[in-house]
Amino acid sequence: MGNDQAILQQLDEGALRGVRPEKAQAALAAVPRLFEELSGLEGELERATADAEATLQAAARHLVAAGGKRIRPTVALLSCGACGGDMASAVPFAVAAELTHSATLLHDDVIDDGPLRRGQPASRVIWGNTVSVLAGDWLLTRALEIVAAHPARAEALPGLLATMRRLVEGEVKQLSLRGGFHATERDYFEVISGKTASLFGWACAAGGWAAGASGDAPGHLATFGEGIGTAFQLVDDALDYAADPERLGKRLGADLVEGKATLPLIRALAADPALRPKLAPIADGAEPDDALCLEVIDAVRRTGGVEAARALARDHTRAALGALDRVTDGPHRRALAAAAVMLTERAF
Repeated sequence: MGNDQAILQQLDEGALRGVRPEKAQAALAAVPRLFEELSGLEGELERATADAEATLQAAARHLVAAGGKRIRPTVALLSCGACGGDMASAVPFAVAAELTHSATLLHDDVIDDGPLRRGQPASRVIWGNTVSVLAGDWLLTRALEIVAAHPARAEALPGLLATMRRLVEGEVKQLSLRGGFHATERDYFEVISGKTASLFGWACAAGGWAAGASGDAPGHLATFGEGIGTAFQLVDDALDYAADPERLGKRLGADLVEGKATLPLIRALAADPALRPKLAPIADGAEPDDALCLEVIDAVRRTGGVEAARALARDHTRAALGALDRVTDGPHRRALAAAAVMLTERAF
């Protein structure tokens, strides 16, 4: 299958998981050259790592070549088009967004002792933790170099630096909460604001900057991006307790095993305080057995934690679409709206 056909299939399959698949498919297909630009993005990602030291290059490309949803590059391209620009001008920012995201995954796998990433052995398993961390660092510097060379660097570079700071602060906040299962909903949203929403917001705003947009449009796009990034993470955390593990690509309850209290579990603990003592072994550093994981997963489902996360995701998506409505209408804006719905309603 050609690369462009693979991109089409990936987007079509994603749309089919949404509530209104025909609308999502039609909106994406109505954007001229979207699939061509996304197909070309893969080559740009490879070229971006062409001058890396051999070991760093291998570790970085191992992750990048494993695929992924490419959501952040997609919203960068669509945001550029929504502001009247040629999507090709946003490709460097799309690459920078994906390299930054890949860097955070390399770091996360070291922090979490993650054995798999995108269905393959994580880079840290093959090359070790040190190389994986340094490869992530290298990708961050490469992303900054790419943005610094863009004509719209005056707006985009400070924005990316601020985003990287938020990414780190979100990770540190999550680490400080790990294991005790005492995180509040406010804590949770502070974490995902930094770790997930910030990069979505930058990618959308960067598309506007690439188009040469001035005024309020980049800000509205940033608000939209942060909203869908928050919704995306809420759904991701709900799926950790509810999806088909084979289709999700990871073990159910992975966040629980890592000692992370995401919103579904926070809501379940509030609804059923008797659940907290059962988490004591995990809080003390023990890895839970399958029986305990299944018991907690069942409790989260029974107390409505999964539905609560999905409901909040829809609220954030509605707010994001409100911000997007302030951007000029057209096929690119409609595709962004369809993508937001698709991400919120996905089943895995």
